Amino acid sequence: MRKLVGCLCALVIPGLAFGSPATFVTALPVAQDQLLVRFNFQGILSTQQLGTYQFPVNIGYGLTSKWAVFVNLNQGVDTLTLTTPQGRAAVSTGGEGDALLYARYTLFKIDRPDSTFRIAPLAGASLPMGNNSLTNQQGLLPGSLQTGSGGVDPYVGITTGFNTAKWGMAADTTYRANTVTGSGISPGSELRTDAQGEYVLYPRRLPEEGLPNELVLSVEANYVQDANAHVNGLTSPFSSGKAFKQDTFLEWTTLHWQLGAGLQVPVMQDLEGTGRIKERAGAYVFFEYYLAAPSWRHHRNTA
Repeated sequence: MRKLVGCLCALVIPGLAFGSPATFVTALPVAQDQLLVRFNFQGILSTQQLGTYQFPVNIGYGLTSKWAVFVNLNQGVDTLTLTTPQGRAAVSTGGEGDALLYARYTLFKIDRPDSTFRIAPLAGASLPMGNNSLTNQQGLLPGSLQTGSGGVDPYVGITTGFNTAKWGMAADTTYRANTVTGSGISPGSELRTDAQGEYVLYPRRLPEEGLPNELVLSVEANYVQDANAHVNGLTSPFSSGKAFKQDTFLEWTTLHWQLGAGLQVPVMQDLEGTGRIKERAGAYVFFEYYLAAPSWRHHRNTA
């Protein structure tokens, strides 16, 4: 019976069986004919009284057993206390941010009764849905208050994941080549690497029948390195930086949905220049739901 449960887990894992990475969505599992929708809240508190509150929505769809497509929609509010001739004042910006579209292809996979392993490259682009030229009475606002990059930015990467009945891991490396626009602030190109390890805290043992709900502990790490930004087409010197962050999450997982919450703490922030703002702490909450394929997909596949 336990071998049968293991086989079922191997079949379900590509779609949903255990926790999902919370701080990077490139490794989200999506099986063929599954539609994934994730709602997120990301709150980050920084020095110099900068508060960032983002509400991304991630949508993924499994076209085939190897191909999946993703759309990441971003919106939020940023508030920063600035020094003006009239004194210190809080300035807020918000609204729609850039949208990220990409496709992921499972290049290599190994499915066994008690584990599954995936390697999948991805490619796409970030579309300029936000604004990189927001101003106030003193001129162009800082880059931390801009809601977009102003250009179409190519996006490539690779992700991998390994899961067993009790634990799993996932990782990715991505690169976004930010284009330079003639006006506004163009952020520097970004290299990012993420890793996650997870362990099922409850139940301690698999039941004899069926697939249980699970409480999962997820520990994640994020490394981000960006190049110099550009202001009105000109390079802004000493505007690059490196950061390493550590995250801890608890996730409640069922066959069709997940709920997760956790905290993020910066471990290292090497930011050049005086205009870069260091983060102090972050909080993440997400709700993730998996839907069956639309009826027309089932009809086409059985025709």
